[in-house]
Parts: sequence; C-alpha cells; structure tokens
Amino acid sequence: MRNEIQLKIDMEPKKLLIVSEPYVRYTVRGYQAAVDVLEKKSKREYYIFISAKSLSLPLEQLRIENNESTIGLEFWINKKSDEKTSPYILAE
Repeated sequence: MRNEIQLKIDMEPKKLLIVSEPYVRYTVRGYQAAVDVLEKKSKREYYIFISAKSLSLPLEQLRIENNESTIGLEFWINKKSDEKTSPYILAE
C-alpha cells in the first residue's frame, strides 16, 4: 500500500531519498504524478507530487543519469520562497 502522508516542502531544505518509481494519485484536481520518499533526518516515509515543472525537469535529468530509474535518487529540496506557487530548488 502506498504511503498516505504527503511531505510538505517549504523553504527549509530537506534531504530525500526516492524509494519508488513514479505513480499516479487521485486528487481534487484529478490525477497527479507522485513518488514515495524517505526523509533522511526523520527516517520517515512520505509521498511527494512531482508534476511541477521546477521539480520534474531536474528529476528527469537525475533519473536519466541513474539508469532511467527514480529509485535511489537522493537530493536536497526546498522552495525558493514561502509563496504557494514558488518554484522548487533541487541540489545533490
């Protein structure tokens, strides 16, 4: 069964490890792509949505470099500002 707790990404950097391939989740806005992640500091599993362009573009590059797999990708993530539509920032 998929994790039911969504990780909220804010301005505080979080180190994540992706532990699943992308899958779709049903939301009030329709289906959206998601992955299960392990938040390294708390060692808890969550899911995150990955359809935002500022997140999907760098993830796709990392996925290609990782033998076309998202499983095992590890990176730091945060938002550029507190605004809801603020872009994501990824760093290895």
